[in-house]
Amino acid sequence: MLAVHLQRLAQQEQLRPDVVIVHSGWGEAIPIKDIWPHTSLVVYPELWGSAQALGDGFDPLQPPLERDALRQIRLQNRRSAYALQCSDAAVAPTPFQRNSFPSPWRERIQVIHEGVDCHQLNPDPAAMVLLPNGLLLDRCDRVITYVSRQFEPLRGLHTFLAALPPLLEQDPRLQVVMAGGAGPGYGPSAPHPHGHLAQQLARLPDHFDHSRLHRVGPLPYPQFRSLLQISSAHVYLTYPYTLSWSVLEAMACGAPVVGNHTGPLDDVITDGENGLLVDFTSPAELTEALQRLLIDVPLRQRLSQAGRRTVLENHSLALSLQRYEQLFSQLLG
Repeated sequence: MLAVHLQRLAQQEQLRPDVVIVHSGWGEAIPIKDIWPHTSLVVYPELWGSAQALGDGFDPLQPPLERDALRQIRLQNRRSAYALQCSDAAVAPTPFQRNSFPSPWRERIQVIHEGVDCHQLNPDPAAMVLLPNGLLLDRCDRVITYVSRQFEPLRGLHTFLAALPPLLEQDPRLQVVMAGGAGPGYGPSAPHPHGHLAQQLARLPDHFDHSRLHRVGPLPYPQFRSLLQISSAHVYLTYPYTLSWSVLEAMACGAPVVGNHTGPLDDVITDGENGLLVDFTSPAELTEALQRLLIDVPLRQRLSQAGRRTVLENHSLALSLQRYEQLFSQLLG
């Protein structure tokens, strides 16, 4: 179907692009050179698939991957390898994601992040969030935030929820806001009929205070930004997988981040300097790190400022555009 649309653009509309950029994970790059042999092809193979990237051997609570999942990983890697073979240039958003590829592909991939709009995403002392239950939160409140496209183990859902009971018990002012969906995510499906979130909520102790755990679903972008701007501590956990935009967006908004030691986050966060890093498998470590942030206001402020500075210096949209312009000039020069 993609090839048909591209043929129509080439033949009926006489489109002759100088450069085509394509996400190559699902085979989208395959027809490009057949249709436009003289066009420069830039491929974006996000990650070389592996069992560990989906938790196998990384998360002891997850079972080994099934044979079909392993076969799908190999198939997707073949597509990426073919796209790299056909390409004039290749881009990955982080050093970890580039380094996941075997040599010699790794040496051909440039690191250019998509970029974060730091003019739109910035600290705002006046930010407020109105929750569905009528509760209005602002920067004077103690708020822990957690964001994921879908709530799933790959993004540390089980570790996050297991860390909450002692925090909510010790601090009656604390509010926790989770933004995201409850559908299938990047990792394996949930054995629970109602998904990963329902499975993990059922495991919480009986005395857990659900009234201060707010699940708001996917948010319109202005509300999502406000949520990050009022955050006292933002939790981002992940398998050794792709880096979510949300962690950089949180840092740009001045939310101090608690993440976990693994490749994509080690590229961005230095523990104690511009965020805190814990063991993915230790809810107790996560609880302790969040307690530190909630109690120690100077630490929060220092990590907030350093986190935003990291994004401004390394992941801003302006910098990303400049790097892409340099790449295009090289291809067309």
